[in-house]
Amino acid sequence: MMHETWIYVVTLLASMLTLVAGFGLGTILTPVFTLFYDVKLAILLVAIVHFVNNALKFLLFRKYIDLSIIKRFGLLSVVGSILGAALQLYLQSDLLKVFLGILLIVLGLVEFLPEKTTFKLPQKIDVIGGFFSGLLGGLVGNQGAIRSAYLLNYDISKEAFIATATVIALTIDATRIPVYLTSHQQFISEIHWQLLLVVTVALIGTLVGKKLLTYFSIGIFKKVVAGFVVLMGISFALRLI
Repeated sequence: MMHETWIYVVTLLASMLTLVAGFGLGTILTPVFTLFYDVKLAILLVAIVHFVNNALKFLLFRKYIDLSIIKRFGLLSVVGSILGAALQLYLQSDLLKVFLGILLIVLGLVEFLPEKTTFKLPQKIDVIGGFFSGLLGGLVGNQGAIRSAYLLNYDISKEAFIATATVIALTIDATRIPVYLTSHQQFISEIHWQLLLVVTVALIGTLVGKKLLTYFSIGIFKKVVAGFVVLMGISFALRLI
């Protein structure tokens, strides 16, 4: 009973933070779930929670979606996701996470530079960022951080930021979950009613996070997102030690 309580508490807090930061639900939940489930089953369960949670965010913010960004960034992320999910069982992801961590630290810190010295990634390379975002999402389950780092390049509202990131994430989830199910058929029977409760808690956290969003200006919102990007980068880079 105690471990179930921890899962619910962490899920609630993670879903609240994820709505503001644009990523992090899978990153936070996966290590918690691996404490109580087989690693492969944990990844599958978290992916399902992630998908349903993104579906709710889509419903809440769908009118703010920026289709032009999705066309440039999101389409190849689907291709990358399928490839990453297929390679999940064969590649060592730790070195990839270290490289990603260093990149995220740089991209996140840029947002804190004085406005005149701020460097933005060229939007013409969005397709590259989209592909690697999806690839890492399928491979190690952490596409959100690099996606958020790229979206900081755009002068869009916080609602558009969340809506656009959600559509991309939802598409990636929809492509990687069937691959996981195919690869881990022996675990399907282990999914039970507790998953429904975890999903419900995640949805509640998202609704609370939407309320919190009203207290952030776009400037503060971007710095919060950038701060989470840096923290994510540090956590990845520490794998080198």
